[in-house]
Amino acid sequence: MQIAVRQADAESVRSWLPLFLTYLDFYRTAQPAEACAAFLEQRLRMGEAVVFLAEDAAGVQGFALLYPGFSSLALRPHWLLHDLFVSPACRGGGVGQLLLEHCQAHVAALGGGLTLQTAHDNLSAQRLYERSGFKLDTEFRVYEWSASSPQPAAP
Repeated sequence: MQIAVRQADAESVRSWLPLFLTYLDFYRTAQPAEACAAFLEQRLRMGEAVVFLAEDAAGVQGFALLYPGFSSLALRPHWLLHDLFVSPACRGGGVGQLLLEHCQAHVAALGGGLTLQTAHDNLSAQRLYERSGFKLDTEFRVYEWSASSPQPAAP
């Protein structure tokens, strides 16, 4: 299987949208296809995301989605690898590694760092990240908040 990696643009979203929807299914999340397409197209048009696509003759087999940010502690750009997904039919063939290498090269060219999260039970992804030089953060806890979450009562 000959895989090529290219950077996506807003016009390409429809070509990899089915794989993005499969990714959402993998995480048991449902979103309308049109809302996903609009969201992704807008992020790419506004320069708020970078997406790398892994393709072969059959089409897009994987994608990696990065969001830019900054580190106040390091005084440099710091990217979030928010989504990395490979078609189930192509897993174990190096597609994830290839996408990850492109993400690392992109961030390295900008002089920044890269953070990612994965599920505690996603052991194959954890092995990939550790082989690629990522270290498990043992210093900081990750907390999340959402405006749509129930809010505590005011004091």
